[in-house]
Amino acid sequence: MAGLESSMDLAEAARKIKKPEVSSEESERQKAFLEQLRSRKPVKVKAAKKPKAKARSGKGKKMTRAKKGETYYCEVCGCEIMCAISSEGPVICCDEVMCVID
Repeated sequence: MAGLESSMDLAEAARKIKKPEVSSEESERQKAFLEQLRSRKPVKVKAAKKPKAKARSGKGKKMTRAKKGETYYCEVCGCEIMCAISSEGPVICCDEVMCVID
């Protein structure tokens, strides 16, 4: 409990610290500055676009299950693979289903 008591003492000491007095001129200057900031229009920043890999239009169709001997292509990164064994599900690359190359 020693840690809890010391943290309570620190919290009590923090409450006793006085806030500095601000002159009326300074408070007016701060208010004018805040009004100026609020009156400004927000600047819209365009998000950076992801660079796309070379798209091969008409290269193939999305597949539903992988078949042995077929070649698959990723439209995102351009990776090509050849399936060695058949599977129940699709082949996925870059979080997307790969396309069958005809």
